[in-house]
Amino acid sequence: MRIGFDVVGNIAIIKFDRDVSLRDKKKFSVKYLKEHKGVTTVLEKVGKFSGRLRTLKTKWLTGEKTREALYRENGCEFRFNVDTSYFSPRLSEERKNIASFIKKDERVLVMFGGVAPFAVVIGKNKKAKEIVTVELGKIPSKYALENVKRNKLTEIVSVVQGDVRKVIGSGKKVFGEFDRIVMARPNLEDSFLDVAFRVCKRGTIIHYYGFYLDAEISKLKDLIFDKALKSRKKFKILRIVKAGDIGKRKWRYRADILIL
Repeated sequence: MRIGFDVVGNIAIIKFDRDVSLRDKKKFSVKYLKEHKGVTTVLEKVGKFSGRLRTLKTKWLTGEKTREALYRENGCEFRFNVDTSYFSPRLSEERKNIASFIKKDERVLVMFGGVAPFAVVIGKNKKAKEIVTVELGKIPSKYALENVKRNKLTEIVSVVQGDVRKVIGSGKKVFGEFDRIVMARPNLEDSFLDVAFRVCKRGTIIHYYGFYLDAEISKLKDLIFDKALKSRKKFKILRIVKAGDIGKRKWRYRADILIL
């Protein structure tokens, strides 16, 4: 029996092969629960992340009947519903890496902020002057507010609920110039780079995430060049690194872009 799983705090989310019977799934989940004391709920993943909000569909198998996880990483604590709020524990090291780049008194924007994992981890290093995290979903935004309070970061982290295209830019809720922009975007056709360019200045660094096969890395470079040209922005790509796999030979790449 082949399985894959993610453990998100107190919740284990199991992905079974299609031919595994419900009886075997239950048997495995009960055994898993007994062997992992920190896990109190076992769910089955019954669909992929879908839609702009990247929501998940799960089925309860055993343990406490809840979808609400309490998860800890990088000295931070997060609460969220695994079905209604996208969260990837596999990005823990990536969030730590981004936080390590922050310089004293930076103004940081996090687009597609979810339940605020990037904003909170960045905030914990005590270097940023201000962090604004923008999230489309109403439910994830409520958890983001809770997580900011939970980690005692209300003085430097602000949560804005809304579409990045509608709330970022001159005369909008999120305005001015940022020193650093984190674009942990969903796997959509829209790059949203033009939105980030609205609040850039000379010296701004954009951490842009794109999803490509190994042989397609040139497409990422071409995309950045095209969007920058249309927005009349001069730039330099500092580096392109792999920031996690999302499928067979397909990777989440991070391009670090310096605005000139």
